[in-house]
Amino acid sequence: MTTVEQYLTAAEQTLHQGRSPLPLLEAALVAFPEHPDVLSRLAVDAYQRGAMPEAIAYFERALAAAETPGNRCNLAMALCDDGRFAAALAVIRLISEQLPEDPVIQFTAARAWRGTGDADRAWQAITRALATAPDDADFRLLRAQIAVDQDHWDSALSDLDAVSPQRLSPFQHFRLCGLLMQTGQFTRALPEYRALVGRAPGYAEAWLGLAGACERANDLEGMQDALTRVQALRLNPAQQAGVSQMQGKLASRRNDNDTACRFLGAAFEAEVPDPLWKSQVGFDYGQSLDKVGRHAEAWQAFNAAHAIRNRIKADAAGDRQALDFFTLLRAPVSGHWPALAAPADQRPDPVFVVGFPRSGTTLLEQILDARDGLVSFDEQPYLPKTLLALQQAGIDYPAGLDALDADVRQRLRDYYFTQTEARVPVPGNRRLVDKNPLNWARLPLIRAVFPQSRIILALRHPCDVILSCYMQNLRSTVLGGAFSDFGSIADLYIAMAEYWQALQPKLDLPVLVSRYENLVQDPERSTREIAAFLDLPWDADWLDNSTHARSKAIIHTPSYAQVLQPLNTKALGRWRYYRPYFDAAVMARLEPAISLMGYTLD
Repeated sequence: MTTVEQYLTAAEQTLHQGRSPLPLLEAALVAFPEHPDVLSRLAVDAYQRGAMPEAIAYFERALAAAETPGNRCNLAMALCDDGRFAAALAVIRLISEQLPEDPVIQFTAARAWRGTGDADRAWQAITRALATAPDDADFRLLRAQIAVDQDHWDSALSDLDAVSPQRLSPFQHFRLCGLLMQTGQFTRALPEYRALVGRAPGYAEAWLGLAGACERANDLEGMQDALTRVQALRLNPAQQAGVSQMQGKLASRRNDNDTACRFLGAAFEAEVPDPLWKSQVGFDYGQSLDKVGRHAEAWQAFNAAHAIRNRIKADAAGDRQALDFFTLLRAPVSGHWPALAAPADQRPDPVFVVGFPRSGTTLLEQILDARDGLVSFDEQPYLPKTLLALQQAGIDYPAGLDALDADVRQRLRDYYFTQTEARVPVPGNRRLVDKNPLNWARLPLIRAVFPQSRIILALRHPCDVILSCYMQNLRSTVLGGAFSDFGSIADLYIAMAEYWQALQPKLDLPVLVSRYENLVQDPERSTREIAAFLDLPWDADWLDNSTHARSKAIIHTPSYAQVLQPLNTKALGRWRYYRPYFDAAVMARLEPAISLMGYTLD
């Protein structure tokens, strides 16, 4: 062979014949030392073999041999695939600024910016790519992922809706399914996973994704079937670890917690490089250890899971600039409210269920949703979005509530109900139940815009609440790192308790405090109080929370499995098992808030 083109053509033909092109490519490199096209083809061959360091080394040599945008882009893309985002950014940044209309370069830059934690620049780059190539599925999926990172759910769903699953490769389809799960679109994700395994039955990750979606939908038979199918495939170590995780979760759902510990422990010890997956397995493992009373090991698992999760750079701002949650807690509230006049739209004001996360709000929601005359829509950010609309209208919150006129209030009500009616198209005479725990910090807005609403405040022993939050993989861009360690969760609880003590005398709204301990220990008395508070008749069906929960296709909160069980006292006082591991300084800070909320450390 006398030319590079002849070598590369022969290598391609060899590949199509089912043989390795590597000998020909290596011979080409001997004949044409450091030729960029040969180096690039060797890099692609190494990439396809999974030899990422070798591929990157060849791409680096190709770039050194020929400084072209394509060679820069190839190297940066490989570095992103290897998780070396800072190195990728160093390679692609300048050329991305010089060629803003090149969609592939902008896509690569967006990956690098996202990987280094700069969501704004990642968003700008991928939006430039989509401006040139609006039908590219990879571009749409990446922008949706960047939006998900920032809790911009509407934007993410808009991009996902623009993607046609029928035109996706199996890998793209798998990414779509994962994003649907991340955005809470579980009922959409499940059939997409089923379609994916139908077209790609040998795709192990797709079967694992289907198993996870079935578990989330409480379809344990479907989960078992997916696990049986995936175990018939040849699995690499990471895939086998994924099977162990799913087997552990299935055993846990069947209350076989010793088996769950064994599977989840094996998954957690596996050498899997994905830190997000690893941290989630740590939380799953810790919860199973807790159920079998291995509390010291559970605490270690939770600590390890948080440590892994916190090492992931996530400088996501989300809506934090406009809706800084802690600013809401610090802002003074005058209590000079608009008059309690009935709104002109005749819509009944909702029942708002608020509290700290893990205080029993999902349990209350399921009890209320089963009642004639009430309807819930699961946990949605409708009130936070309404507050954002108020702020975007130039009204200071909460100071501006003092002078909120009827027209503005009506526009805010219309905006809120437009959101809810998209979820509950025909509420009829039913009153909405809006359960979103941290709307606790938005009660002044509720008082101003929904003056005839009723508030149910869910309380639970602060130590149980904080521990339960620590046991979950909770993340919120709006709350920043508030759930990243035990002390930060305690600080958030302290801030909420102090806020409530300052607000309560000024609120002038009917509030019923529902204590979790009373609800599970004396459910009849507690539910009778709730029925009377809402002017609803009480009957024995109020005591059956689990039947209605099982009838729902999906429950969108971390309590989705617990609320399927009949009322029980298993979680009461769990914190006492972990008290030896609580930091003394944190407990000293927390004790006044515990007292403020009517509890003790005894």
